[in-house]
Amino acid sequence: MLKYLPMRLRGFAARSRRYLRPSLTHRSRHTRSLTGRFVDSFEPDTLVLNVGAGASDYGTHVINLDIAPTPGIHVVGLAEQLPFRAESFDGVVFQAVLEHVQDSRRALGEILRVLRPGGATFIEVPFIQGYHAAPRDHRRYTEQGLKGELEQHGFVVDETGVAVGPASAMAWIAADFLALLLSGRSGRVYRFARIVTDWTVWPIKWADVWLDTHEMAHVIASGVWARAHKPELGPPPQIPDGGRTYA
Repeated sequence: MLKYLPMRLRGFAARSRRYLRPSLTHRSRHTRSLTGRFVDSFEPDTLVLNVGAGASDYGTHVINLDIAPTPGIHVVGLAEQLPFRAESFDGVVFQAVLEHVQDSRRALGEILRVLRPGGATFIEVPFIQGYHAAPRDHRRYTEQGLKGELEQHGFVVDETGVAVGPASAMAWIAADFLALLLSGRSGRVYRFARIVTDWTVWPIKWADVWLDTHEMAHVIASGVWARAHKPELGPPPQIPDGGRTYA
């Protein structure tokens, strides 16, 4: 929608977007802490890579990588071609990135390459979410599908779980559907209608206060996560996530 505004107004509109359109996803205290607890499971003298870090900051022993030079980013690069030597990191965070990369096989292969033997990765991906390009949007995974994808690339999957619950999935899809229904088949009207429909369905997401821990939440979850490690003789460090564990 920004492209329809005069250039002088686009910066203001981008900064004001979160006030015009509410977030349609709710993360409980448990799911919000998953990444932080993963990073905290490593000793301070170890090195963790955060791929697609954005504005996140998990401490001084975490290297933030993204595709653009913004405040807080230490290294600019692509997930499919990480600019690091093999076995450089004890851990890798790969949160809400796998759906956006052009070559998922190469990106996962790069994570495996830069991990030391026994090193672990935390990966979060969408399952039921609307299209959101950053700069593109290519794929979705069920919890079972994410586990299988990681195993095909040589990872040992330790745990999986729901990252964003089913109420968030319902809110997101409902907002998109209603905007399409009201748009009169016009893309421009759809983009403006989303402002109205986002606020209309926004309260639905709060049902995830209790639904994201439902034992069947994974069947229509908005997002899922997995913790996996690069094989070695000894076991990787463990954290109590409350997800499904695998022997």
